Amino acid sequence: MQADALLRSVLDLTEEISSAPTCEDAFAAILRSFCVAGGWAVGQVWIPSSDGACLQCSPVWHQTTPRYDGFHASSRTVEFAKGTPLLGELWTLPEVRWVHGIGEDDEKFVRASAAAAHGLETALVVPVTVEGELIGVLEFFCGERRHADIQTQNLLLVAAAQLGLLMSRRAAELELRRSEALFKAVAETAHDAIITIDRDGRIQYVNEEAAHMFGHPREAFTDAPVSMVIPPRLHAAHWQGFERHLETGERHLVGRTTVVPARRSDDKEFPVELSLATWSIDGSPSFTAIVRDVSERERMHEELQRALSYEREAAIRLLESDRLKDAFLDTASHDLRAPLAAIRAVTELLERDAERSILTPEQRKSHLAGLRVSADKMRRLLDDLLDLERLTEGSPILDRRDADLAEVVRCCLEENSEQFVGRSVETHLPSILAYVDAGKVERIVENLL
Repeated sequence: MQADALLRSVLDLTEEISSAPTCEDAFAAILRSFCVAGGWAVGQVWIPSSDGACLQCSPVWHQTTPRYDGFHASSRTVEFAKGTPLLGELWTLPEVRWVHGIGEDDEKFVRASAAAAHGLETALVVPVTVEGELIGVLEFFCGERRHADIQTQNLLLVAAAQLGLLMSRRAAELELRRSEALFKAVAETAHDAIITIDRDGRIQYVNEEAAHMFGHPREAFTDAPVSMVIPPRLHAAHWQGFERHLETGERHLVGRTTVVPARRSDDKEFPVELSLATWSIDGSPSFTAIVRDVSERERMHEELQRALSYEREAAIRLLESDRLKDAFLDTASHDLRAPLAAIRAVTELLERDAERSILTPEQRKSHLAGLRVSADKMRRLLDDLLDLERLTEGSPILDRRDADLAEVVRCCLEENSEQFVGRSVETHLPSILAYVDAGKVERIVENLL
């Protein structure tokens, strides 16, 4: 009858354990059920310490009559390190133990005096394991000497196995909740948008930054196709690549970081840096994208490219300016020698004339006119040099005014009439009004003459 009661108790207990909200509730249900149905006076639970160094008695326990508080209090003061007699041995050899005469041998049972004081004679110790790892110990006591009962033992092992599965599931659920909490804590404070989609390409999660970046209310993303943040011109290519990845595993964007165009709620495109990862649960793939708005970075990059282009063009212009300047200086140095030589020759001639009067008045006048022409030519060359220097420094060199180009040319011909002695010069120039630097135009004409 006791076996039948235990069997019914185990069947009921299996369901109770599965629905227990916590592992402590499941432990309490097992202790209560087996103490009542199996005639055990006391039931206790031992669990590993937080550092895994020893077993400690849990506050979860059961007694059939209110007379064993002292024994439980005594158990709460004891710890079993790995290898110590009885419970400590279960770390390395997790098997069911029947212990008789527990109040007679302190070496065999360290709580012998407390057990004797409370009239406890027999102990049944059942390890609870998950994949070979000890995660708890069930301990039952009674006041009579009880022989090993294989049926009771097996029923307890079934309950312990069910409890082990529950604890494993609860631990996995706790770890999942912790992971979810950590993910949300990181995601909700991230400065990048985070988007998770399922194998159908529908959005399952977005963080607050994603709602801000794309301009949609957060609830609008739920179960929406991810194409809502992709420019329409790229929809076909996106879905083709998505299906190809699901069918063949081919990776185009997965596992890479690249810059792609995205779309805001107002349909405006903007560049984003996309990092895409894939993961799966029960063989069903999901995808998580980390998205960073790089509009400002791209704008600065374009400005930098423009600045570099301007610098390259400026450097080319500077090199060309230096080349022209060098060419001009070579020409100017050559052109300066001729008027200088003429000035020197005329000066020496006039010095000799001053000593011996070897020139007629007409000759002196002619030589002095030539001297003036040479000096004017040198002046013009020096003015050109100064203009070139100001030009390379970026200083303005033009004095623009309204002028008649025909009049400028006629004045230039008159000032240089000595160069045309014995030659006929005819001009047929219509009046041409222009906004120019008349001095520079006159110099150009002089250089051409």
